Amino acid sequence: MVGNDFLVPRSRLGLTTPANTEEAALQSITPIITSTEEIIPVTVATPATAVVPIPVIPTKQRNWNLGQPLDALYRHSFVVFTLLFLLVGASGIEVGGRYWAARLEPPVVATAKKPTISGMSITVPVGQLQQKLQQITGQPASLTVGDQTVPVSPDTIKSWLQITADNAKTEDFIFVNKAAMSKSLSDMADKFVRSPVNQVIINHGGADQVIVYGHNGAHLTDPGTLATQAGQFAKTVMDAKGMQFSTPLQTQAYSVVTPAAFGKLLEADVTTKTLYVYQNGQLINTFLTSDGAPATPTPLGEYHIYAKYAVQDMKGFNANGTKYFQPRVPWVNYFTGGDAIHGVYWHPSWWFGAINSSHGCVGVPVDVGEWIYNWAPVGTTVITHT
Repeated sequence: MVGNDFLVPRSRLGLTTPANTEEAALQSITPIITSTEEIIPVTVATPATAVVPIPVIPTKQRNWNLGQPLDALYRHSFVVFTLLFLLVGASGIEVGGRYWAARLEPPVVATAKKPTISGMSITVPVGQLQQKLQQITGQPASLTVGDQTVPVSPDTIKSWLQITADNAKTEDFIFVNKAAMSKSLSDMADKFVRSPVNQVIINHGGADQVIVYGHNGAHLTDPGTLATQAGQFAKTVMDAKGMQFSTPLQTQAYSVVTPAAFGKLLEADVTTKTLYVYQNGQLINTFLTSDGAPATPTPLGEYHIYAKYAVQDMKGFNANGTKYFQPRVPWVNYFTGGDAIHGVYWHPSWWFGAINSSHGCVGVPVDVGEWIYNWAPVGTTVITHT
């Protein structure tokens, strides 16, 4: 008989080795092992002829660390990957379903709500809309600014209205836009507002001469008046009984000034064919000119230089309707429309101060044109007179 080795704690056996080894082999022994007790080898005889080793391994206290869950994750990575794939796929199906549902389903149309502003809205059957609009816009309406009265047109009244229809297209809702009403009335009144034109006098060594005649200006006494009236009449527009708006206008008197009122001033006398140059009220230069011909005169009045070109091709029409073209005109200073002070190279020097022959421009010799171009910036006042 061959014995097997077991590791059995000595303190737990509580037995003595039997004298008869055969009895010991048949005796059932259950080893109890702990990691803290002394381990002793035990040999047990078995009746079988084969030797069967039965290892008894003492248990030890486990120490968990970060490597254990990572190791488990690695060993089960296929399962984790499968779950993540299914999760992402399900999310994609849901998002795609919502996208195609939004494209295929008809849009939801919000139901139009009836205006709730008292007196500023009405509801009419759809077949009666045009008749009602004609009644509202055709009512008598006027605006008085100062002592002048003008009518308020049907198109203006129509611009105050907004129209919506219900989803069933059985009713139309008409309501008044008070802000649009106030703005259009203010725009009409502003046409009567004007700045005063100061009277300009000059003295070239003799008596004073008026080169610009003064005109009074006008402004609205209280611009808020029309806004207040618009708020009141907005509630009666639908009644189509007529509207009368008014706002006072106050006169603004002009002043009498001399060249000292201007920083830089160019004065062109088309009768004497002379250009006077003032700076801070002082006459600093005088040049001879060739101004507009009798059939194409130079416009008279107070203007300002608005554009400048060192050189420019000029073209237009003669008084008889034929076309003209003048290439590379130098030192161009536009002061109104297509009229400018510029250099002229196609006339002899004696021409200036003697003959007016332009299409309305103030022509000067080329060197004079260059001086003016460099001296007069955009915004310089130009006064032309007879």
